[in-house]
Amino acid sequence: MTSVMADATSPSLPLHTRLNHYFQHRTEGERRAFERVRRVLSLPTILRRQSAARAVASDARFTIDRERGFLVFPPSRFPEAVEIAEVTRDLGLNVDLSRPGLSKKARSGFMVPMIDPASLDLTSPLLRLALRPDVIAAVSAYLGIVPVIAHLQVYYSEANSDEARSSQLFHCDADATTQMKIFVLCSEVTPAHGPLTLVEAGKSRALRQELGYHFGGKVKDKSLSKKVKAEDLHPVLGPPGTTCFVDTTQCFHFGSRVEAGAGPRLVTMIQYLAPSSFMLPRDHRAGSPFRRLATADLSAAQQLVLGGI
Repeated sequence: MTSVMADATSPSLPLHTRLNHYFQHRTEGERRAFERVRRVLSLPTILRRQSAARAVASDARFTIDRERGFLVFPPSRFPEAVEIAEVTRDLGLNVDLSRPGLSKKARSGFMVPMIDPASLDLTSPLLRLALRPDVIAAVSAYLGIVPVIAHLQVYYSEANSDEARSSQLFHCDADATTQMKIFVLCSEVTPAHGPLTLVEAGKSRALRQELGYHFGGKVKDKSLSKKVKAEDLHPVLGPPGTTCFVDTTQCFHFGSRVEAGAGPRLVTMIQYLAPSSFMLPRDHRAGSPFRRLATADLSAAQQLVLGGI
């Protein structure tokens, strides 16, 4: 983590980038104070998106409780999730871990990206799920603002190590002070398949305070063995199409601990961030990979989520 921070704060980077990276990995209070500054600097955008969140509130058909921080649905809840599982199910066959451009982690068979987001259009079930009015309304209600899609990918993980590392360890994501991700299981996930495993937001907040936690840092199991009981852990298990909404900033979590002998795990991830999030540029629209798809025939909320306005 030290070497990453050293690179992120290099004098060769613009000052605003160095500030973003610095505060991204600080404590809860420091991060919230810095995000307030970012909100003030983009106040017209923030106010517009907050107003838009209120305008679509009646479209919400479910609520994500902030103290829990996540909500899991069976495949029957979202037809698009079943479609996602169907169109991605063969991606886990004949995976080439030596292909150019993969990170060291991915080359080991851990969280391997399987699609090119630039190839997607509005007919894709991945984007149709992300743009459902009830999904936008529920996510916006949780965040208090209509967000943008900052990332969308299908990830493959296989048994790769006897020792947990990176995001296989307990951590809280540093991208924002709060965010929302949708995970769609594209293969059946049992305890042996290294499920995404969550700690409720309220419990996680208490843990961060007790640990003096800096966001993005990884915590080994033994450090939490006396603080986190079995009943505090909530693995996301189920058949293809099972869908989980989770604030991965507020909830401690880990995943991809695929056991030897178990088949690989395939999961789709959609990430929503507010414009003031640390990972987005000052012009947050430039941080959405799907800005090109925001056409005038879409609703205002959908255009906002795509980063078109």
